[in-house]
Amino acid sequence: MRALKIIGWTAAVILVLVVIAGSALWLGGTRAVAWAIEHPVSGMVGRQIRIDGRLTIRWGAPTRLVAEDVHVANAGWGSEPDMFQARRLEIDLDARTLLRGPTRIPLIALDGARLLLETSKAGEHNWDFGAKSAAPKKRSQFPDLRHFAVTDSALVFHNGETEARTELGLAKFDFQERDPASPVTIAAQGTFQKAPIRIAGTVGPIAQLRDPQKPYPVKFEGGIDQIRLAAEGTIDEPLDFAGIDLRLSLSGAKLDELADMLGVPLPQLPDFRSTAVLSGGNGRFDLKALTMRTGHSDLEGGIAIDTNAKVPQLQANLTSTFIDLADFTGLYGAKPQASSAPPKPPDPADRVIPDTQISVQKLPGVNAELNFDGTNIKASGGLPLERVSLGLTLKDGALELRRLRFHAAQGDVDLGFHFTPFTKNGPPHLKANVDIRHVDLHQLLSGRSTPDIVKQTAGVAGGFIKIDTSGVSMREFLARMNGDAGIFVENGRLSALLEQIAPINVLGALGVYIRGDEPVQINCFVSRFDIKQGVATAATLLFDTNDDTVMGEGNANFADETLYLRLVPYNKSFTSVTLRAPVDVRGTFKKPEYHLEVGGLAARLGAAVGLGVLFPPAALLPLVDTGLGDNNACSKAYAAQRPPGNAEPKAGTSTPPANRPPKASRDAPPR
Repeated sequence: MRALKIIGWTAAVILVLVVIAGSALWLGGTRAVAWAIEHPVSGMVGRQIRIDGRLTIRWGAPTRLVAEDVHVANAGWGSEPDMFQARRLEIDLDARTLLRGPTRIPLIALDGARLLLETSKAGEHNWDFGAKSAAPKKRSQFPDLRHFAVTDSALVFHNGETEARTELGLAKFDFQERDPASPVTIAAQGTFQKAPIRIAGTVGPIAQLRDPQKPYPVKFEGGIDQIRLAAEGTIDEPLDFAGIDLRLSLSGAKLDELADMLGVPLPQLPDFRSTAVLSGGNGRFDLKALTMRTGHSDLEGGIAIDTNAKVPQLQANLTSTFIDLADFTGLYGAKPQASSAPPKPPDPADRVIPDTQISVQKLPGVNAELNFDGTNIKASGGLPLERVSLGLTLKDGALELRRLRFHAAQGDVDLGFHFTPFTKNGPPHLKANVDIRHVDLHQLLSGRSTPDIVKQTAGVAGGFIKIDTSGVSMREFLARMNGDAGIFVENGRLSALLEQIAPINVLGALGVYIRGDEPVQINCFVSRFDIKQGVATAATLLFDTNDDTVMGEGNANFADETLYLRLVPYNKSFTSVTLRAPVDVRGTFKKPEYHLEVGGLAARLGAAVGLGVLFPPAALLPLVDTGLGDNNACSKAYAAQRPPGNAEPKAGTSTPPANRPPKASRDAPPR
């Protein structure tokens, strides 16, 4: 309903223009009109007004004024010379009502108009000038406007503090009252941030608008691109958008694209539907009784908005009874299952990591705080996550996840990050920390939708991830990351799933034998990776079974999506059936290649127990204890083998390659 105030402001300026220009034309012709507009009228409103085209006034009932090529100057600090311009302005006015009121205006028509509303870096408004005082302040002052028509025009808002621009294009806008007792019909077609929009609705009669004793009824429906919206209710002070009581509904697809138009980064989401009650006014608004369903997930709560502060403030407190994380796969560039939006084309480079850009080019010019508590969250495979708690803060353009904690599979996960958008110093920047403790893999992978081949997997897992990176897509974030990561598993069990990961002859070379449906026992798996510029190099990589211990070295290159790994088995006993061979893993993430080194087996037939290469560094053991809990199998096994005095044993193999391997390494022959 701010449109009513803009209409009233426009009408007030035009009235001043009509009265003075008409008087000048009556007294002295078109030269007097030009002089009056460029001097007395411009002086009264505080802005230079020019009519560079033809101006005609036809006296009568009503009096008609037509002006072509009209310009109103912008503030001195403005980003453009003109605040308002129009190819053609036409107005019909009942001149007799100027004296006895209310002012009756049968028609205002604009063609090729453009109104620029903007704020300066210091928060000044370009609409604060003399004409503002002529605009209606009370409902009773609003003119008796019967028809307001706009074609081929635009309304632009520019925030000088954040440099955000919002543009509403009006191919056609029609505000018309058929008679004083009938509701006013409103219809519009155009674009919002280049997306197609359509609006149709009714508001109360102008006579009711001018009556301050009655709430003003409004009813709208329409859409933005693939989103449908509707609003119905009343407004006590429509000119100030205060005393609001509106029931809102919103539904459709591509909510993320609507959010992007408003400057809010969101991943691709499933189709959604939402309802709420909007109340408040005078710059402070509340979205109450908010309910939303997207895909299989639900959300409810309330949002408070304060636009009076220098930087608008938003406070949201939301809860959920069920969230399905499959609805939010757009976070990493995939298409949600419940989305009706067309699928994205396959990656021509045949890559695994999505290169879909996440909307991080800008964050909205608001400060926001979000608190969320969820009862049940369904992760991939059907595992429910319990006691989910989230705290999110957006302040001065930086996004911080203060906490994301949840309980799952008898364990706990704690995540935090700090994100800043594009700055003068570079692209969006992300710092993230993930802590995983005592997660039961069998329970984690036992969901109803999990394949049977996976359900036999077991063990207790823990670990950590610390990364510092930048980019605008998942692929860029991973390709540029620096950090540290570790994953640990005790008392593990892997099913025939291993056959899906590597060929049977490769597993046999490492001493891992698949015997029907019998799972492979893994006593301990310990890994730690140093990450530099998207290359994760194994500082420690080993796993221990009843028969063998396998040591790994090498790296994974996330920029090229290539592998450069070497796995060396060590026998715990010497028999003819336990001969092992090292395995080189090359190729890409999507198509790994395995090469067996079949020569020189005798040097690798010694028992693994007591070999220094098998000891994790002492500094790693406390991290293992944190992830797996006290008295875990890994710490017991390696602490028992450590030499007296806690001295670090000498490594028995070469150091993992520290440098990024050449791209040709994916085709390199086995060493």
